[in-house]
Parts: sequence; structure tokens; C-alpha cells
Amino acid sequence: MSRYPSRTPRLDASLGMAVATLSGFTYAADEVPDTLQLAPTTIDASAETASPYQTEKLSGSKFTEALRDTPQSISVVPKRVLQEQNAQDLKDVLRNVPGITFNSGEGGGGVGDSINIRGFSADGNIYRDGVRDPAKYTHSELFNTEQVEVLKGSSSSGWGVGAIGGAVNLVTKTPELKNFDTLDLGVGTANYRRSTLDINHTLDGLGQGAAFRLNVVGYKGGVNGRDWIERERNGFAPSLAFGLGTDTRFSVAYEYLHDYGNTDYGIPTVDGSNGSSPHRLASWSSYWGWRNLDKENNESHRLSLKFAHDFNDVVSFDTQLSYFHLDHDYFVTTPGGTYYGANSPAPGVHADRGVYRRTINTPSRDQANATWSEQSNLTFNFNTLGIGHTLVTGVEYSQQTLQSDIGKLVSADATQMSNLGTDSNGWSKYPYSANQYTSSSISAEQTDKAVYALDTLKFDEHWALHLAGREDWYQSRVTRNDSRSSPTAAWVDGGTSSSAERIASVHTALVYKPVEAGSIYLSYANARQPNSLTAIAQTGSNSGDSTQRGKTYELGTKWDLFNENLSLTAALYETKRSLTYTDDDSGAILSVGGEQRVRGLELGVVGNVNAWWSVYAGYAYQNSKTLKAANDGSESGIAIANTPKHTLSLWNTFKLPGHNSLSYGVRYVDTVDIYQGTGNGADSVTTSASKTTVPDYVVHDLALTHAFSQALDVRLNVTNLFNKRYYAEYNGRGYGLPGEGRGATMTAEYRF
Repeated sequence: MSRYPSRTPRLDASLGMAVATLSGFTYAADEVPDTLQLAPTTIDASAETASPYQTEKLSGSKFTEALRDTPQSISVVPKRVLQEQNAQDLKDVLRNVPGITFNSGEGGGGVGDSINIRGFSADGNIYRDGVRDPAKYTHSELFNTEQVEVLKGSSSSGWGVGAIGGAVNLVTKTPELKNFDTLDLGVGTANYRRSTLDINHTLDGLGQGAAFRLNVVGYKGGVNGRDWIERERNGFAPSLAFGLGTDTRFSVAYEYLHDYGNTDYGIPTVDGSNGSSPHRLASWSSYWGWRNLDKENNESHRLSLKFAHDFNDVVSFDTQLSYFHLDHDYFVTTPGGTYYGANSPAPGVHADRGVYRRTINTPSRDQANATWSEQSNLTFNFNTLGIGHTLVTGVEYSQQTLQSDIGKLVSADATQMSNLGTDSNGWSKYPYSANQYTSSSISAEQTDKAVYALDTLKFDEHWALHLAGREDWYQSRVTRNDSRSSPTAAWVDGGTSSSAERIASVHTALVYKPVEAGSIYLSYANARQPNSLTAIAQTGSNSGDSTQRGKTYELGTKWDLFNENLSLTAALYETKRSLTYTDDDSGAILSVGGEQRVRGLELGVVGNVNAWWSVYAGYAYQNSKTLKAANDGSESGIAIANTPKHTLSLWNTFKLPGHNSLSYGVRYVDTVDIYQGTGNGADSVTTSASKTTVPDYVVHDLALTHAFSQALDVRLNVTNLFNKRYYAEYNGRGYGLPGEGRGATMTAEYRF
């Protein structure tokens, strides 16, 4: 039986509200032309452009130059690719970006997206419109996202504390000065059903440049090739803008999303040793959680106020006030597995019983994350001694809070669960009681105050210098840390704690432009990540390993060819991280004093090859190495966990006769090393003998679109065309998450 809460808003109710809202406005009789000068904090990424895969500039007023003249390796997944692939969650989108991998986590580290960029964790470095999204949760619905930007390499000067390997920024849909109404209806395998509505209209009577936009989504479906997995999502996002295309612009936007579904940590395995592959202990489709217990329930509210004013051609100002609130609760069962560590057999492997579900004692959390953020920028365009300057100066203030209640099974139910026999391997539902009590309650907060300046100096038409610096005053506090050993025991005060750090970061790059359509750059950037950046948002702990320090050297080139319809990029880089640890999610831990390095090559091709062929492709080579491992018994010289040497992503679209188009995609991920055991002591030792090598894989996708008329398109998507079996994520405790099997969806897009 479905456990979805009755308070979930239904799509028909949301659509009804949308119609009622719009009926109160009078629309402009004539459409405004599509060309549009938007506020500095938005992007013109119109699907009607000649080269729909290309992006001219990054969002945000901090980035003043064209993408080809921005001295950093950057991937932008545009709206057209999201549509053609029917990409709906962050993982779907980021699989287009080589060099990104996904970690299989632990419930104690937080249920949600955990990614690596260039081999290093990017937890805590996911942003929405330039504002840090600190909570760890599953970004499973992108109905209100225009495009996704990935900046690679150390990026603290532009994004704030953290961002050692890179950062991910989700760009929200905003009102535009044109009228359109788009309804998408989709059905597919794994009980897939999804509807979206995107309405945008200019408004009379509210001044020049007024427009309203509304996005609505309703979804329910499972995962191809996996049993008992289901998610349900409902949301809506109205936004209103004034003064678009004028010197003074203002907008207000709100987004609500409720996302409910099962947690899925994969299937049990026996880890390999000395680099051998894991041995699967269950079928690819089997579900090793409890479908009547395991859940992830997210309800979020996001509010954004933006104001921008151009004083003249020299000075402009913009500011953004944002609020985000997330209620995030989950219950998680991790499957049993075994690894060849000092404590083998691992949890979940019991004497004379074989492998079965892991014994659970603290399976749930109920968290509330809230973030207030304010960013203000002044941009100056001027000349000094014949040198042109585009200078952005800014201040930022953010405050993040966490309330986390951890649930523990009552004694009798914990004993019952620990005494299950091997016949429970075949169960999908837990037949006994699983009563819980709140065993600990934690409150924490962070504040970050920052000033920054970014200047692009142009000496002539060939040479430019990019200089950026940022200073952060970062503070974190645990204000409550209470625990108890039973439902009737007294609460024990674990005390409070606090930490404060002053963090400076820089980025400098020399750019040479031999011609207008190309650039060559050499850059250096550093980054620092406080020890509590992710801990506060996820666990409420203010203690941990020392601040991480990163630095990146990069030599790159960018060219726009074929009348600037095709962008080619290449970059050689070295990113080094010191005084580090590797998250439990990745399966290896290095204490203070460790040092890791990744050297690599990245290639990109984006745009139109000719009038009928568009391509979005990238390749990444990563040579990772542990330079220094502080733990006794650990080895230096071994690769970094979950860092494949070769990754490739290719998406092509071909225009065919008869108003048809064919899209074909292929993804390749090389083998990755995972080191067995997590935690402290002997299990944290990282050696080549304790290494499991997860096999490489190739996945093919296909899409066919037919335009029945100017108003109606129908698209068929087939994912994992050859039903490849592979591990999308793998954990050092001996379990892996299978990648999605073959599936198909049919989507009709109606424009009215």
C-alpha cells in the first residue's frame, strides 16, 4: 500500500490554481520579439537560437565575459539537452559532464546526492542561482531549472568556501518578454507518468517589461530494472518580473516541491581484493531495503527577490535575497555485504546464516534546514592608462540552520531485527514492528560573511588578465546536542561547540586571444573548505578533520568555429588537495596530513557541426594519486577512490526529413577503485590489497522526435538501449547500486 502523505498537492489542483491565477491578468495583445536584454543575473538560453546546445555566458553578474573568454573549464548543460534527454534529476543531467562520479552513501552521512568533481567531493558545493544549497538531499526534480552549470577546478573566489574540485549551479527559469504556453504529458515503463505546465505571458497595466511565469509538475513512477522503487513529486513555481529590458529590473519568485519515495542503497556483494571485481550476491533487480519502512520525504520552499539597476554604461548594481527551507526525513536500510577488512565478516554477515540485511539500530532522521542569503554586486566598466577594466565588487551574507532528530529502534524491535534469519533475504516488506524513539536532538547554525572583487583587465584585443579575490569570515556553532539511551531515559546534554575561520581565496589567469573567436589561458586558483561545511548541514557535528586546502593549475583553450556555431574546448590541469580526508561515502579515509592529486585532460565539443547535426560531447582523463597517506598501514601512490581514468559522454541530434529528428547518446565510465571499510581504526587503512575494482561500462540512449504540427511534438526516449548491467554507485561496505535498466517514455509537448 502506498505510504504517500495525503497532504501531497495533486497536479490537477495545481493546474487549477494556475488557471485561476492567470485569469486575473490581462495579457499583452501582441508578443514582444524574442530577442531580449535580460538582467545581469539571468541568461538568454532560447531554444530558438541557431545553435541550441551553445551557451554564450554564465548566469550571475560575477561572470562578465563570454564563455569562450572565461579562463576556467566549464560545462553548461542547456535547456535543449534537458528536453531531448527527458532529464529530470541532477544525476541524469550530470552524466553529460565527464569527470563527475557519484558516491554511494551511508544513512549517517545523510541521504541524498553525493558527487565528486575531478576526484574530490563536491558535497556542500551545489548552488541554486549562485546561492549555496547546503542541505544534503536528492535533487530529483528539475521542472523549474533552465540549465545546469558545472565549473571545474578550485573555485572559492567565485563561489565561496569549498569548491576544491568544482561547483554545480542550477539556474532557475525566469519570466521572459514573450508569450508561450506549453503542456507536456508523458507515460512510460516502470509506471512512469509525468505532466508539466510552463506558462509565460507579458502583462499590460503593470509598467514596461512586466511578465509572469508559472511552472507546474506532477510525477509518479519507478526505476527501470529495480523492484519496489517508486517516487512521487508535485510542485509549482510562480514568478513575476518588472522592467525586463529596461535599466531597472525587479523580480520575485517562489518554488514549492514535495518529493516522496523509497531509499535504495543497492544490492549486497562480496568485495574484491587486490583490485578484483565485486561478486554480486543478489539479482540486479532485488530490493534490499524494506518497502514499507524505507523512505525519503522532502518538502521544500524557495523564495527569491532580485533587483538590478543600470546607472549608466559605467556602473550597474544588482542584489538578490533568497530563502530556502527544507523538511527532510528518511528511514534507510543498507544491504548486507562483506569486505576483506580487519573486522570481517562485516555487519550483515552473521555466523552460519550467510549474507542478509544489515542489522539496524538508528535508521532514521528528521531534519529541517533553512538558509537566508543576501548577495549584492556593483559592476564598473572603465579605463585606466589605456587598460580596460570590468570590475565586480560584492558582499555576501548567509545564515544556515539545522535541526536534526535521530531515530533509534526501541530495544525489543532492535533485537527482533538483529535475529532475522536468512529467509528474510526474500522479503520486501518488514513483517514486524519497527517502533522508534528520538535518541538524539541536535541544533546547529552557520554564518558566512564575505567580500570579493573580480576584475578583467583588457590590455588590447589580444591580451587580458583575470584577477579575483575573496575573504570569508566563516562561523559555525552547535547550540544543542542532547541524547538518551531509551525512550524513558533522561536526556544527556552533550555540550555545545563553535568554530571560526577566516578564509582567503584567489584566482588569477592570463588570457591570449589570437583571434576574436578563440582564446588560450593559463590560470591558478585556490580553495579552502572549513571542517564543518558539510558536517553542520548533514550531521550536526562541529568537530572533524582539519580544513581542506586545494589548488588548481590549468592550461586551456576555447574556440568557436563554423560561424561561431560550434565550440571546442581543451584543458590540461592539476588539482591538489592537502590536509584532507575522504568521505565515508567514497569508502576511504585519510586523516590530517594526507595529500592527494589529480592530473588530467578535458575535451569538449558543443554546438552545430552543420545545418542538420548538433552535438554535445565531452571527454575527461584523470590520473589520480595519493601523495601522502597519514594512517598507519596506508599506502602512498594508490589512486583516489571513485575516480575513473577515462569518462566520455556524447549526445547527437540529427534533423531528418518529414519533421523528424533522431538523437543518440553514449556514455562510457572507466573502472573505479573502491577501498574496503569505513570508519576509524583498522578499517580506515587504504591499501592496494584492500582495493575493489568496479568494472567499466558503456550505456547507449536513443530519442526520436516527430513534429505533427507547429503546436505538437511527440518524443520517444529509450534509455539504456542494450540493457547494460552495471554499478552506478558502489560503497566500501560491500554493496552497490545498479544502474537503471532499459526503459522507454513517450512525451507529447503541446504549445497553445
